[in-house]
Amino acid sequence: MNFFRSQRLIRQISASLSLGFAVLITMAVQSDAQRLRTLIVGGGPKPDLNQVSIESNVRYVLRLLPMGAAAAVLFADGSKTAQTVLYEKVGKPLPEGERLLTLVLNGADAARPSEYRYRAPTVSRLDGPAKREDVLREFARLRVPAEGPILLYFTGHGSPAKNGNLDNNLMDLWGETLSVREVAEQVEQLPQAARVVLVMVQCYSGSFGNLLFEGGRPLGTPLDRDLVGFFATAKERFAAGCTPELNEKEYHDFTSYFFAALTGIDRVGRKVKGADYDNDGKVGMHEAFCYTLVNNPSIDVPVCTTDVLLRQNAPFPDSTVFEAQYGTVRSCATAAQRAALDGLSAGLGLTGEDRGGAAYRKYRFGDDGRQRSSRSREASRALSATRDRSKPFLIARWPDLLDASSTGHAAARKEAAAHIVRNRAEERYAELIEAEKKYLDAEKQSYLDELAEAKLVRFVRLFKTVVLTDLLRKSSDDAAKARFERLVAAEAKTLW
Repeated sequence: MNFFRSQRLIRQISASLSLGFAVLITMAVQSDAQRLRTLIVGGGPKPDLNQVSIESNVRYVLRLLPMGAAAAVLFADGSKTAQTVLYEKVGKPLPEGERLLTLVLNGADAARPSEYRYRAPTVSRLDGPAKREDVLREFARLRVPAEGPILLYFTGHGSPAKNGNLDNNLMDLWGETLSVREVAEQVEQLPQAARVVLVMVQCYSGSFGNLLFEGGRPLGTPLDRDLVGFFATAKERFAAGCTPELNEKEYHDFTSYFFAALTGIDRVGRKVKGADYDNDGKVGMHEAFCYTLVNNPSIDVPVCTTDVLLRQNAPFPDSTVFEAQYGTVRSCATAAQRAALDGLSAGLGLTGEDRGGAAYRKYRFGDDGRQRSSRSREASRALSATRDRSKPFLIARWPDLLDASSTGHAAARKEAAAHIVRNRAEERYAELIEAEKKYLDAEKQSYLDELAEAKLVRFVRLFKTVVLTDLLRKSSDDAAKARFERLVAAEAKTLW
Protein backbone atom coordinates (compact mmCIF):
# COMPACT_ATOMS: atom_id res chain seq x y z
CA MET A 1 0.00 0.00 0.00
CA ASN A 2 2.59 2.56 -0.88
CA PHE A 3 0.63 5.21 0.97
CA PHE A 4 3.51 7.51 1.75
CA ARG A 5 6.23 8.88 -0.45
CA SER A 6 7.47 11.29 2.24
CA GLN A 7 6.61 12.18 5.82
CA ARG A 8 3.32 13.56 4.65
CA LEU A 9 0.00 11.80 4.87
CA ILE A 10 -1.29 8.92 2.92
CA ARG A 11 -1.79 10.01 -0.65
CA GLN A 12 -1.41 7.07 -2.97
CA ILE A 13 -3.45 4.00 -3.72
CA SER A 14 -3.94 2.14 -6.94
CA ALA A 15 -6.88 0.07 -6.49
CA SER A 16 -14.27 -3.45 -1.36
CA LEU A 17 -15.85 -5.28 -0.65
CA SER A 18 -19.21 -6.01 -0.12
CA LEU A 19 -17.36 -7.40 2.59
CA GLY A 20 -15.43 -7.73 5.91
CA PHE A 21 -13.61 -6.96 9.12
CA ALA A 22 -10.53 -4.83 9.68
CA VAL A 23 -8.65 -3.44 12.60
CA LEU A 24 -6.32 -0.64 11.58
CA ILE A 25 -3.89 1.04 13.87
CA THR A 26 -2.39 3.99 12.15
CA MET A 27 -0.23 7.06 12.63
CA ALA A 28 0.60 10.09 10.54
CA VAL A 29 4.38 9.96 10.66
CA GLN A 30 6.52 7.71 8.53
CA SER A 31 8.42 6.15 11.42
CA ASP A 32 5.18 4.87 12.96
CA ALA A 33 3.95 3.77 9.54
CA GLN A 34 7.09 1.70 9.12
CA ARG A 35 6.47 0.12 12.52
CA LEU A 36 2.94 -0.81 11.51
CA ARG A 37 2.07 -4.47 12.13
CA THR A 38 -0.71 -5.76 9.93
CA LEU A 39 -2.95 -8.81 9.81
CA ILE A 40 -5.19 -9.17 6.77
CA VAL A 41 -7.88 -11.82 6.96
CA GLY A 42 -9.98 -12.44 3.87
CA GLY A 43 -11.98 -14.92 1.86
CA GLY A 44 -15.39 -16.51 1.79
CA PRO A 45 -16.39 -19.51 3.91
CA LYS A 46 -16.24 -21.84 0.88
CA PRO A 47 -15.28 -21.61 -2.82
CA ASP A 48 -18.68 -20.63 -4.19
CA LEU A 49 -18.76 -17.72 -1.73
CA ASN A 50 -15.13 -16.74 -2.22
CA GLN A 51 -15.80 -14.10 -4.85
CA VAL A 52 -12.96 -12.41 -6.71
CA SER A 53 -13.87 -9.00 -5.23
CA ILE A 54 -12.85 -10.30 -1.80
CA GLU A 55 -9.45 -11.32 -3.13
CA SER A 56 -9.22 -7.92 -4.84
CA ASN A 57 -9.73 -6.20 -1.48
CA VAL A 58 -6.82 -8.15 -0.04
CA ARG A 59 -4.57 -7.07 -2.91
CA TYR A 60 -5.82 -3.49 -2.58
CA VAL A 61 -5.02 -3.16 1.12
CA LEU A 62 -1.65 -4.84 0.64
CA ARG A 63 -0.78 -2.19 -1.94
CA LEU A 64 -1.66 0.52 0.57
CA LEU A 65 0.70 -0.64 3.29
CA PRO A 66 3.64 1.68 4.02
CA MET A 67 7.06 0.55 2.92
CA GLY A 68 8.64 -1.53 5.66
CA ALA A 69 5.40 -2.36 7.48
CA ALA A 70 5.15 -5.97 8.68
CA ALA A 71 2.16 -7.91 7.37
CA ALA A 72 0.58 -11.35 7.49
CA VAL A 73 -2.17 -12.46 5.11
CA LEU A 74 -4.66 -15.23 5.87
CA PHE A 75 -6.87 -15.97 2.88
CA ALA A 76 -9.49 -18.63 2.15
CA ASP A 77 -8.06 -22.15 2.56
CA GLY A 78 -4.47 -20.88 2.57
CA SER A 79 -3.51 -22.64 -0.64
CA LYS A 80 -1.67 -20.74 -3.36
CA THR A 81 -2.65 -23.30 -6.01
CA ALA A 82 -6.17 -24.51 -5.17
CA GLN A 83 -8.88 -23.18 -7.49
CA THR A 84 -10.86 -21.36 -4.81
CA VAL A 85 -11.50 -17.87 -6.20
CA LEU A 86 -14.87 -17.47 -7.95
CA TYR A 87 -15.09 -15.11 -10.93
CA GLU A 88 -17.56 -14.43 -13.69
CA LYS A 89 -16.68 -14.69 -17.37
CA VAL A 90 -19.30 -12.69 -19.22
CA GLY A 91 -20.07 -13.92 -22.74
CA LYS A 92 -21.14 -11.94 -25.78
CA PRO A 93 -24.83 -10.96 -25.88
CA LEU A 94 -26.89 -13.61 -27.63
CA PRO A 95 -28.57 -12.78 -30.97
CA GLU A 96 -32.20 -11.83 -30.39
CA GLY A 97 -33.71 -15.09 -31.58
CA GLU A 98 -31.31 -17.22 -29.52
CA ARG A 99 -31.86 -14.97 -26.49
CA LEU A 100 -35.64 -15.22 -26.69
CA LEU A 101 -35.46 -18.98 -27.23
CA THR A 102 -33.18 -19.35 -24.21
CA LEU A 103 -35.55 -17.14 -22.22
CA VAL A 104 -38.46 -19.44 -23.05
CA LEU A 105 -36.61 -22.68 -22.40
CA ASN A 106 -34.35 -21.77 -19.48
CA GLY A 107 -35.44 -18.49 -17.92
CA ALA A 108 -34.22 -14.88 -17.64
CA ASP A 109 -30.87 -15.62 -15.99
CA ALA A 110 -29.83 -18.06 -18.69
CA ALA A 111 -30.64 -15.47 -21.36
CA ARG A 112 -27.83 -13.27 -19.97
CA PRO A 113 -24.76 -15.29 -20.96
CA SER A 114 -22.09 -15.63 -18.33
CA GLU A 115 -20.02 -18.44 -16.95
CA TYR A 116 -18.75 -18.88 -13.41
CA ARG A 117 -15.23 -20.22 -13.05
CA TYR A 118 -12.61 -20.76 -10.38
CA ARG A 119 -8.92 -19.94 -10.28
CA ALA A 120 -6.09 -19.90 -7.76
CA PRO A 121 -5.45 -16.78 -5.63
CA THR A 122 -3.21 -14.08 -7.08
CA VAL A 123 -2.38 -12.16 -3.88
CA SER A 124 1.28 -11.18 -3.55
CA ARG A 125 1.67 -12.98 -0.24
CA LEU A 126 -0.28 -15.69 1.54
CA ASP A 127 0.71 -16.83 5.02
CA GLY A 128 -2.05 -19.31 5.83
CA PRO A 129 -5.78 -20.04 5.78
CA ALA A 130 -8.50 -17.81 7.18
CA LYS A 131 -9.32 -20.28 9.95
CA ARG A 132 -9.81 -19.77 13.67
CA GLU A 133 -6.56 -21.39 14.74
CA ASP A 134 -4.53 -19.28 12.35
CA VAL A 135 -6.29 -16.03 13.23
CA LEU A 136 -5.75 -16.67 16.93
CA ARG A 137 -2.09 -17.50 16.27
CA GLU A 138 -1.61 -14.16 14.53
CA PHE A 139 -3.33 -12.33 17.38
CA ALA A 140 -0.87 -14.02 19.76
CA ARG A 141 2.01 -12.67 17.68
CA LEU A 142 0.54 -9.20 17.80
CA ARG A 143 0.41 -9.40 21.60
CA VAL A 144 4.20 -9.22 21.72
CA PRO A 145 5.02 -5.67 22.88
CA ALA A 146 6.37 -3.51 20.09
CA GLU A 147 6.31 0.16 19.20
CA GLY A 148 3.93 1.35 16.57
CA PRO A 149 0.41 0.59 15.47
CA ILE A 150 -1.30 -2.69 14.54
CA LEU A 151 -3.54 -3.19 11.52
CA LEU A 152 -6.03 -6.04 11.16
CA TYR A 153 -8.15 -6.18 8.02
CA PHE A 154 -10.87 -8.70 7.27
CA THR A 155 -12.78 -8.81 4.02
CA GLY A 156 -15.32 -11.54 3.45
CA HIS A 157 -18.78 -12.53 4.58
CA GLY A 158 -20.58 -12.02 7.86
CA SER A 159 -23.56 -13.66 9.50
CA PRO A 160 -26.02 -12.70 12.23
CA ALA A 161 -25.52 -14.49 15.53
CA LYS A 162 -27.25 -17.85 15.59
CA ASN A 163 -29.29 -16.95 18.68
CA GLY A 164 -30.57 -13.73 17.15
CA ASN A 165 -28.38 -11.50 19.33
CA LEU A 166 -27.25 -8.96 16.75
CA ASP A 167 -24.74 -7.50 19.21
CA ASN A 168 -22.63 -10.65 18.82
CA ASN A 169 -22.59 -11.23 15.07
CA LEU A 170 -20.07 -13.40 13.24
CA MET A 171 -17.14 -13.10 10.85
CA ASP A 172 -17.33 -16.00 8.41
CA LEU A 173 -13.92 -17.62 8.12
CA TRP A 174 -13.05 -20.63 5.92
CA GLY A 175 -15.66 -23.11 7.17
CA GLU A 176 -15.65 -21.51 10.64
CA THR A 177 -16.68 -18.31 12.41
CA LEU A 178 -15.49 -15.80 14.99
CA SER A 179 -17.99 -13.78 17.00
CA VAL A 180 -17.75 -10.22 18.31
CA ARG A 181 -17.01 -11.49 21.80
CA GLU A 182 -14.34 -13.90 20.60
CA VAL A 183 -12.61 -11.12 18.69
CA ALA A 184 -13.00 -8.81 21.71
CA GLU A 185 -11.07 -11.29 23.85
CA GLN A 186 -8.17 -11.08 21.39
CA VAL A 187 -8.27 -7.30 20.88
CA GLU A 188 -8.21 -6.68 24.63
CA GLN A 189 -4.90 -8.55 24.86
CA LEU A 190 -3.14 -6.36 22.30
CA PRO A 191 -0.47 -4.02 23.70
CA GLN A 192 -2.18 -1.22 25.63
CA ALA A 193 -0.08 1.47 23.96
CA ALA A 194 -1.00 0.37 20.45
CA ARG A 195 -3.49 2.52 18.53
CA VAL A 196 -6.21 0.33 17.04
CA VAL A 197 -8.51 1.15 14.16
CA LEU A 198 -11.22 -1.35 13.21
CA VAL A 199 -12.46 -1.44 9.61
CA MET A 200 -14.93 -4.21 8.83
CA VAL A 201 -16.80 -4.48 5.57
CA GLN A 202 -18.86 -7.67 5.78
CA CYS A 203 -22.60 -8.05 6.17
CA TYR A 204 -23.84 -7.30 9.71
CA SER A 205 -20.44 -5.78 10.51
CA GLY A 206 -21.77 -2.90 12.63
CA SER A 207 -22.08 -5.35 15.49
CA PHE A 208 -18.30 -5.27 15.82
CA GLY A 209 -18.54 -1.70 17.03
CA ASN A 210 -19.09 -3.39 20.38
CA LEU A 211 -15.36 -4.09 20.47
CA LEU A 212 -15.31 -0.64 22.12
CA PHE A 213 -16.62 -2.28 25.29
CA GLU A 214 -15.15 -4.83 27.66
CA GLY A 215 -15.95 -8.34 26.48
CA GLY A 216 -17.54 -6.96 23.31
CA ARG A 217 -20.76 -6.43 25.25
CA PRO A 218 -22.58 -3.12 24.67
CA LEU A 219 -23.35 -2.81 28.39
CA GLY A 220 -19.70 -3.29 29.28
CA THR A 221 -17.33 -0.52 30.30
CA PRO A 222 -15.71 1.31 27.36
CA LEU A 223 -12.13 0.17 26.88
CA ASP A 224 -9.48 2.55 28.16
CA ARG A 225 -7.40 2.47 25.01
CA ASP A 226 -7.18 4.13 21.59
CA LEU A 227 -9.46 2.02 19.43
CA VAL A 228 -11.61 3.28 16.57
CA GLY A 229 -13.66 1.42 14.02
CA PHE A 230 -15.40 1.88 10.69
CA PHE A 231 -17.88 -0.72 9.45
CA ALA A 232 -19.55 -1.16 6.07
CA THR A 233 -23.05 -1.51 7.42
CA ALA A 234 -25.32 -1.69 10.44
CA LYS A 235 -25.54 -4.82 12.55
CA GLU A 236 -28.91 -5.83 11.07
CA ARG A 237 -28.14 -5.22 7.38
CA PHE A 238 -26.43 -6.79 4.38
CA ALA A 239 -23.36 -5.10 2.88
CA ALA A 240 -22.32 -4.59 -0.72
CA GLY A 241 -19.12 -5.86 -2.28
CA CYS A 242 -19.14 -9.64 -2.68
CA THR A 243 -19.23 -10.05 -6.43
CA PRO A 244 -17.63 -12.36 -9.03
CA GLU A 245 -17.36 -9.31 -11.32
CA LEU A 246 -13.78 -8.90 -12.53
CA ASN A 247 -13.93 -5.23 -13.51
CA GLU A 248 -12.88 -3.23 -10.44
CA LYS A 249 -14.33 -0.07 -11.97
CA GLU A 250 -17.71 -1.61 -11.14
CA TYR A 251 -16.92 -2.10 -7.45
CA HIS A 252 -19.15 0.13 -5.33
CA ASP A 253 -18.61 -0.69 -1.68
CA PHE A 254 -17.26 0.68 1.57
CA THR A 255 -13.68 -0.42 0.97
CA SER A 256 -13.45 1.34 -2.39
CA TYR A 257 -14.80 4.71 -1.25
CA PHE A 258 -13.31 4.86 2.25
CA PHE A 259 -9.75 4.17 1.13
CA ALA A 260 -10.07 6.30 -2.00
CA ALA A 261 -11.10 9.27 0.13
CA LEU A 262 -8.20 8.71 2.53
CA THR A 263 -5.55 8.48 -0.16
CA GLY A 264 -6.85 10.65 -3.00
CA ILE A 265 -6.53 7.79 -5.51
CA ASP A 266 -9.17 5.13 -6.11
CA ARG A 267 -8.55 1.42 -6.53
CA VAL A 268 -8.01 1.73 -10.29
CA GLY A 269 -5.68 4.73 -10.08
CA ARG A 270 -8.05 7.65 -10.67
CA LYS A 271 -7.66 10.82 -8.59
CA VAL A 272 -10.30 11.48 -5.95
CA LYS A 273 -10.97 14.94 -4.55
CA GLY A 274 -13.44 16.53 -2.19
CA ALA A 275 -12.88 14.65 1.06
CA ASP A 276 -10.77 17.31 2.80
CA TYR A 277 -13.83 19.02 4.22
CA ASP A 278 -11.97 21.19 6.74
CA ASN A 279 -9.39 22.27 4.13
CA ASP A 280 -6.40 21.44 6.31
CA GLY A 281 -4.53 19.68 3.52
CA LYS A 282 -5.16 16.13 4.73
CA VAL A 283 -8.01 13.64 4.93
CA GLY A 284 -8.77 12.03 8.26
CA MET A 285 -10.72 8.84 8.83
CA HIS A 286 -13.80 10.77 9.98
CA GLU A 287 -13.74 12.75 6.73
CA ALA A 288 -13.31 9.59 4.68
CA PHE A 289 -16.23 8.01 6.52
CA CYS A 290 -18.50 10.97 5.77
CA TYR A 291 -17.31 11.03 2.15
CA THR A 292 -18.34 7.39 1.86
CA LEU A 293 -21.77 8.08 3.37
CA VAL A 294 -22.67 10.46 0.59
CA ASN A 295 -20.71 9.08 -2.38
CA ASN A 296 -20.94 5.28 -2.18
CA PRO A 297 -23.85 4.18 -4.44
CA SER A 298 -24.56 0.88 -2.74
CA ILE A 299 -26.84 -0.72 -0.15
CA ASP A 300 -24.24 -0.10 2.59
CA VAL A 301 -25.27 1.84 5.69
CA PRO A 302 -21.85 2.57 7.24
CA VAL A 303 -21.33 2.75 10.99
CA CYS A 304 -18.43 4.11 13.03
CA THR A 305 -17.46 3.72 16.68
CA THR A 306 -18.72 7.15 17.70
CA ASP A 307 -22.17 6.09 16.44
CA VAL A 308 -21.99 3.05 18.67
CA LEU A 309 -20.72 4.86 21.77
CA LEU A 310 -23.33 7.62 21.47
CA ARG A 311 -26.19 5.17 21.32
CA GLN A 312 -24.97 3.66 24.59
CA ASN A 313 -23.97 6.83 26.43
CA ALA A 314 -26.63 9.22 25.14
CA PRO A 315 -29.78 7.10 24.81
CA PHE A 316 -32.19 9.98 24.22
CA PRO A 317 -35.52 8.95 22.67
CA ASP A 318 -36.12 9.40 18.97
CA SER A 319 -39.04 11.69 19.78
CA THR A 320 -36.49 14.16 21.16
CA VAL A 321 -33.85 13.58 18.51
CA PHE A 322 -36.00 14.09 15.43
CA GLU A 323 -37.84 17.17 16.59
CA ALA A 324 -34.57 19.08 16.06
CA GLN A 325 -34.53 21.65 13.26
CA TYR A 326 -32.17 21.02 10.37
CA GLY A 327 -30.37 24.34 10.63
CA THR A 328 -29.66 23.78 14.30
CA VAL A 329 -28.39 20.25 13.69
CA ARG A 330 -26.26 21.41 10.79
CA SER A 331 -24.64 24.06 12.94
CA CYS A 332 -23.62 21.38 15.48
CA ALA A 333 -22.08 19.09 12.86
CA THR A 334 -18.46 18.84 11.79
CA ALA A 335 -17.57 20.12 8.32
CA ALA A 336 -17.58 16.54 7.03
CA GLN A 337 -20.94 15.77 8.64
CA ARG A 338 -22.46 18.96 7.20
CA ALA A 339 -21.31 17.96 3.73
CA ALA A 340 -22.79 14.48 4.17
CA LEU A 341 -26.10 15.81 5.55
CA ASP A 342 -26.41 18.29 2.68
CA GLY A 343 -25.39 15.75 0.05
CA LEU A 344 -27.77 13.08 1.32
CA SER A 345 -30.55 15.66 1.60
CA ALA A 346 -30.06 16.67 -2.04
CA GLY A 347 -29.97 13.07 -3.21
CA LEU A 348 -33.16 12.26 -1.34
CA GLY A 349 -34.99 15.46 -2.23
CA LEU A 350 -35.24 16.46 1.43
CA THR A 351 -35.80 20.16 2.15
CA GLY A 352 -37.01 22.36 4.99
CA GLU A 353 -36.23 22.60 8.66
CA ASP A 354 -38.24 19.47 9.51
CA ARG A 355 -36.35 17.24 7.11
CA GLY A 356 -34.93 15.17 9.99
CA GLY A 357 -38.40 14.36 11.28
CA ALA A 358 -39.75 13.80 7.76
CA ALA A 359 -36.92 11.40 6.91
CA TYR A 360 -37.42 9.55 10.20
CA ARG A 361 -41.15 9.13 9.60
CA LYS A 362 -40.52 7.85 6.09
CA TYR A 363 -37.90 5.47 7.47
CA ARG A 364 -40.21 4.17 10.19
CA PHE A 365 -43.52 4.05 8.34
CA GLY A 366 -42.67 4.01 4.62
CA ASP A 367 -42.18 1.11 2.26
CA ASP A 368 -40.29 -1.52 4.27
CA GLY A 369 -39.24 -3.50 1.22
CA ARG A 370 -42.27 -5.73 0.99
CA GLN A 371 -43.78 -3.61 -1.78
CA ARG A 372 -40.54 -3.82 -3.75
CA SER A 373 -40.50 -7.59 -3.34
CA SER A 374 -44.13 -7.81 -4.35
CA ARG A 375 -43.54 -5.82 -7.55
CA SER A 376 -40.55 -7.95 -8.49
CA ARG A 377 -42.43 -11.21 -7.79
CA GLU A 378 -45.37 -10.00 -9.83
CA ALA A 379 -43.17 -9.19 -12.83
CA SER A 380 -41.39 -12.54 -12.48
CA ARG A 381 -44.70 -14.43 -12.39
CA ALA A 382 -45.94 -12.57 -15.48
CA LEU A 383 -42.77 -13.49 -17.35
CA SER A 384 -43.08 -17.13 -16.32
CA ALA A 385 -46.67 -17.19 -17.55
CA THR A 386 -45.69 -15.90 -21.01
CA ARG A 387 -42.84 -18.42 -21.17
CA ASP A 388 -45.27 -21.20 -20.34
CA ARG A 389 -47.55 -20.14 -23.19
CA SER A 390 -44.74 -20.23 -25.76
CA LYS A 391 -42.82 -23.28 -24.63
CA PRO A 392 -45.30 -26.09 -25.52
CA PHE A 393 -45.61 -24.84 -29.10
CA LEU A 394 -41.85 -24.71 -29.63
CA ILE A 395 -41.25 -28.12 -28.05
CA ALA A 396 -44.03 -29.71 -30.10
CA ARG A 397 -42.54 -28.35 -33.32
CA TRP A 398 -38.88 -29.03 -32.42
CA PRO A 399 -38.74 -31.91 -29.91
CA ASP A 400 -34.94 -31.98 -30.05
CA LEU A 401 -34.91 -28.71 -28.09
CA LEU A 402 -35.40 -30.79 -24.94
CA ASP A 403 -32.35 -33.01 -25.50
CA ALA A 404 -29.05 -31.14 -25.72
CA SER A 405 -27.25 -34.41 -26.50
CA SER A 406 -29.40 -35.28 -29.52
CA THR A 407 -27.93 -35.01 -33.01
CA GLY A 408 -30.73 -32.68 -34.06
CA HIS A 409 -30.47 -30.29 -31.10
CA ALA A 410 -28.26 -27.64 -32.73
CA ALA A 411 -30.37 -27.53 -35.88
CA ALA A 412 -33.56 -27.37 -33.84
CA ARG A 413 -32.25 -24.39 -31.87
CA LYS A 414 -31.21 -22.58 -35.02
CA GLU A 415 -34.60 -23.13 -36.69
CA ALA A 416 -36.57 -22.22 -33.58
CA ALA A 417 -34.57 -19.02 -33.03
CA ALA A 418 -35.08 -17.96 -36.64
CA HIS A 419 -38.81 -18.72 -36.32
CA ILE A 420 -39.11 -16.46 -33.26
CA VAL A 421 -37.38 -13.56 -35.04
CA ARG A 422 -39.62 -13.92 -38.13
CA ASN A 423 -42.75 -14.10 -36.01
CA ARG A 424 -41.83 -11.74 -33.14
CA ALA A 425 -45.03 -9.73 -33.83
CA GLU A 426 -47.20 -12.75 -33.02
CA GLU A 427 -49.10 -12.39 -29.79
CA ARG A 428 -47.19 -15.10 -27.90
CA TYR A 429 -43.78 -13.58 -28.70
CA ALA A 430 -44.89 -9.96 -28.43
CA GLU A 431 -46.19 -10.76 -24.94
CA LEU A 432 -42.92 -12.50 -24.09
CA ILE A 433 -40.84 -9.50 -25.18
CA GLU A 434 -43.04 -7.09 -23.24
CA ALA A 435 -43.03 -9.30 -20.14
CA GLU A 436 -39.24 -9.53 -20.25
CA LYS A 437 -38.96 -5.75 -20.50
CA LYS A 438 -41.27 -5.26 -17.53
CA TYR A 439 -39.32 -7.85 -15.54
CA LEU A 440 -35.98 -6.15 -16.25
CA ASP A 441 -37.49 -2.74 -15.48
CA ALA A 442 -38.87 -4.05 -12.19
CA GLU A 443 -35.49 -5.53 -11.25
CA LYS A 444 -33.75 -2.25 -12.02
CA GLN A 445 -36.32 -0.21 -10.13
CA SER A 446 -36.10 -2.52 -7.15
CA TYR A 447 -32.33 -1.98 -7.06
CA LEU A 448 -32.70 1.80 -7.35
CA ASP A 449 -35.26 1.72 -4.54
CA GLU A 450 -32.82 -0.23 -2.38
CA LEU A 451 -30.14 2.39 -2.98
CA ALA A 452 -32.54 5.20 -2.10
CA GLU A 453 -33.62 3.36 1.05
CA ALA A 454 -29.99 2.92 2.09
CA LYS A 455 -29.35 6.65 1.63
CA LEU A 456 -32.44 7.43 3.68
CA VAL A 457 -31.18 5.24 6.53
CA ARG A 458 -27.73 6.85 6.27
CA PHE A 459 -29.30 10.31 6.59
CA VAL A 460 -31.47 9.30 9.55
CA ARG A 461 -28.53 7.70 11.36
CA LEU A 462 -26.18 10.63 10.72
CA PHE A 463 -28.81 13.16 11.80
CA LYS A 464 -29.27 11.18 15.02
CA THR A 465 -25.51 10.96 15.60
CA VAL A 466 -25.12 14.74 15.34
CA VAL A 467 -28.06 15.40 17.68
CA LEU A 468 -26.86 12.83 20.22
CA THR A 469 -23.38 14.39 20.12
CA ASP A 470 -24.84 17.77 21.02
CA LEU A 471 -27.04 16.33 23.77
CA LEU A 472 -24.14 14.39 25.29
CA ARG A 473 -21.92 17.46 25.27
CA LYS A 474 -24.63 19.41 27.11
CA SER A 475 -25.10 16.65 29.69
CA SER A 476 -23.50 16.46 33.14
CA ASP A 477 -21.86 13.06 32.56
CA ASP A 478 -18.24 14.21 32.54
CA ALA A 479 -16.81 10.69 32.29
CA ALA A 480 -18.94 9.83 29.25
CA LYS A 481 -18.10 13.16 27.62
CA ALA A 482 -14.38 12.68 28.16
CA ARG A 483 -14.41 9.17 26.68
CA PHE A 484 -16.45 10.35 23.72
CA GLU A 485 -14.18 13.30 22.95
CA ARG A 486 -11.18 10.99 23.06
CA LEU A 487 -12.85 8.76 20.50
CA VAL A 488 -13.82 11.72 18.31
CA ALA A 489 -10.21 12.89 18.25
CA ALA A 490 -8.96 9.39 17.39
CA GLU A 491 -11.45 8.99 14.50
CA ALA A 492 -10.40 12.36 13.08
CA LYS A 493 -6.78 11.26 12.62
CA THR A 494 -5.28 10.26 9.30
CA LEU A 495 -4.94 6.59 8.47
CA TRP A 496 -1.37 6.16 9.65
